[in-house]
Amino acid sequence: MLNYQIKIILKSDTLIGSGEGFGSIIDTDVVFDDLGIPYIPAKRVKGIMLESAEELNEMFHVLNKNIDIGKIFGEKGTKEGLAHFSNLHLENYANIREWLEYYRKKTKIINKQNIIAHMTSIRYSTSIDNKTNTAKEGSLRTERIINSGKNFVSDIDFPEELEENIALICQNVRRIGTKRTRGLGEIEVLLLKNGQSVNDIALKKLESEDYK
Repeated sequence: MLNYQIKIILKSDTLIGSGEGFGSIIDTDVVFDDLGIPYIPAKRVKGIMLESAEELNEMFHVLNKNIDIGKIFGEKGTKEGLAHFSNLHLENYANIREWLEYYRKKTKIINKQNIIAHMTSIRYSTSIDNKTNTAKEGSLRTERIINSGKNFVSDIDFPEELEENIALICQNVRRIGTKRTRGLGEIEVLLLKNGQSVNDIALKKLESEDYK
């Protein structure tokens, strides 16, 4: 039985907003589980994959090649896609949770807030008044970001016939989250089959095709 996974490697700090703040301290927060471990929601991954597929179809137009977006992602209100996404968690997530839960019970040093602080950073930003070249009053924003260097994985289910297209979609994804044009959210996305990346295989097959 084939086992497919998506792996996302954070190559820069990343802000995948939860849509909520943290009291009066954090204006834009990221998504955490009950222990304070950040994760990437399935709907965010599906969203960037859909954007990537649409970009590929624009490029493939001149090659008479097309990715069936509706088949993979579904069509709103009419049909469900054949690819099913799950939330992405840190690699070795189960072991990390087990370790943290154990030590949280043993000591007061380990708690949700210092777990969050260990895996994230706080950034501040303001809007600049073009006339005065000073910060606009009331424009200070505080954002929590996930630190770079972390790898997130999850299972993805789809028919084997879609493997090549989904691998190409993964390969084309470059960024995720908020402020992608300001240096945040640079990522690498791999499609894994039984633990091995198939991105390069799909690329080589694409390069070998003779388009007319």
